[in-house]
Amino acid sequence: MKISQIVLGFSIALARFLYKQDKDIITTYHTHASVRVPPAFDGFKIIQVSDFHNAWFGFRSAKLIREIKKIDGDVIFVTGDVIDRRTPNFRRSMQLITQLVGILPTYYVTGNHEAHYRKFDKLEQAIDASGMKNISKSNEWINIGHEYIRVIGMEDLWFYGTDGDHQVTADFRRDLEHRLENRPDRFTIVLSHRPELFDMYTRFPIDLVFTGHAHGGQIRLPIVKGLYAPHQGVLPKYTEGVYEKDGTSMVVSRGLGNSRFPFRVFNRPEIVVMELKRTEGAE
Repeated sequence: MKISQIVLGFSIALARFLYKQDKDIITTYHTHASVRVPPAFDGFKIIQVSDFHNAWFGFRSAKLIREIKKIDGDVIFVTGDVIDRRTPNFRRSMQLITQLVGILPTYYVTGNHEAHYRKFDKLEQAIDASGMKNISKSNEWINIGHEYIRVIGMEDLWFYGTDGDHQVTADFRRDLEHRLENRPDRFTIVLSHRPELFDMYTRFPIDLVFTGHAHGGQIRLPIVKGLYAPHQGVLPKYTEGVYEKDGTSMVVSRGLGNSRFPFRVFNRPEIVVMELKRTEGAE
């Protein structure tokens, strides 16, 4: 066999592998069991969609929408980067948003790419008009009958100023504390794009945090797992799954799309489903 044939065969195989790694969506299921889950929310399923980055999943994101519709969910949380600032595609982002709203009640918070998107005002207005609830600066209550859970949304750090600035982080923490002032006895969920702020989240009466941003570490390998994540650097600590500390659980979605680095390796795009379970011994 000629070397050129070997190279061609390898190139085709590599292209197929990278394409499947980027486009074959998986759905990951988690359970959060707690005495604080209200009885009416036992079995409540949250679908998390994160870091879309204008990814292509067929015409009008048909493949992604089909996978979401397979899930018997109750609500959708979108945790930022619904658009990519480097290769923005406003129409594709809005096609996804309008379809999500047509499936289930949908709540959204901004990511760092929205903060740098030149036409974010236009995107924000379109999101509001779509029916998707932008809670980046507000709290919401989700009720079933007479029982409620609290959902708090936080803007990405870049909306506060230069990322990494101590005053910016302090302002973010002040706002989070202010949002949490009322009814700490209620089951509380926070939507916030950044997983690297986990230690901050654990200092407050928060049950669940939904985050993204890390892209699963982009390239995942055995033992070392994710290799790099934005704002965490090489060998990041928080890349996927559920992390627990001091009564707070944080969900990190691997997300759907890519940005600066165009490929995922052993790190397929992900939809996350978190089911709430009420345990015995509740008050």
